[in-house]
Amino acid sequence: MVEERPDVSKKVLVIDDDPNLVRLVIRILKSKGFNVLSALSGEKGLRLARSEMPDVILLDVEMPPGISGSEVCNRLRLDPETVNIPVIFLTARVDMYAMELRVEEEAQDYLLKPFLPSVLVSRIEEVLCKKA
Repeated sequence: MVEERPDVSKKVLVIDDDPNLVRLVIRILKSKGFNVLSALSGEKGLRLARSEMPDVILLDVEMPPGISGSEVCNRLRLDPETVNIPVIFLTARVDMYAMELRVEEEAQDYLLKPFLPSVLVSRIEEVLCKKA
């Protein structure tokens, strides 16, 4: 069976304040053929989202200092240009009830850190399939 590779034109924006995690995610996603952009702050992430129009955003929930992931997501939803970009929250929080509520209100999915590379790729592909 031939493994299908994602279309390299599919852009993923990673917004997380942890540079080590960002490098890891970039390496994982580039190895699967994704075009990956990154931002280490919510402010930069919002600018990149507006200028690059990614197909999906991976967004850390808690990002000190500056604006939180939840606030970034809220701003994306209020902007007519970015309102339809799917968001997958990344979080180390294990409070499932809080995350489920947050997803219902703001994002398409969430992923607990640490995560398996295969699960990360699978979640992105699922969101992209729903978007298509």
